[in-house]
Amino acid sequence: MSFSYISFLIEKEYFCVQLIFIMFIKTLQYKSAKKALYKKLATVTEKEISKTPVKRIGVIFDADQIEKKETLISGLRTIAEVTEMCYHKDFKKTRTISYPVFYEKDFGWKGKTSSSELQAFLNTPFDLLISYYENDTLPLALASGLQVSNFKIGIAGTNQAIHDMIIQTKTKDVQVFIKELQTYLHILNKLS
Repeated sequence: MSFSYISFLIEKEYFCVQLIFIMFIKTLQYKSAKKALYKKLATVTEKEISKTPVKRIGVIFDADQIEKKETLISGLRTIAEVTEMCYHKDFKKTRTISYPVFYEKDFGWKGKTSSSELQAFLNTPFDLLISYYENDTLPLALASGLQVSNFKIGIAGTNQAIHDMIIQTKTKDVQVFIKELQTYLHILNKLS
């Protein structure tokens, strides 16, 4: 065996150890964020839903999955002012984005956010938060769970512990969701 081959094996082994260490740290970080979410959910007691009309709606999307985002936003604007926050799994330089976005990397230890734009969204007390995604991944659940809104609505596939109400639709059924949302808001006297 030559010296260069041995040094190559040592470098390869060192790289593998680093990779395993990074994966281990990511797993711990994931578990700490999940624990922080469940801790916050455990502290939530019974809420009383106010009868004040909805004036501001916050919406969280999985931008990698939704196809009719603009249709949903325009339908919600008939009810109230809408602020959106979209999630992309990975950052891509080639992607052109014209909306506020957050990534998996924006959540750190214990669910703390590193993005000021995401933190501002999470601290905004909307009258209604809509979690419009089907795949309940940890970053989406964290964004919905840590958001300070008093009334939260999700769709089928979202975490029921986070939301006050689940509307049984899929992301592709935008018109059905808007109609059902208006019906339930009318029943709850939350439409002006």
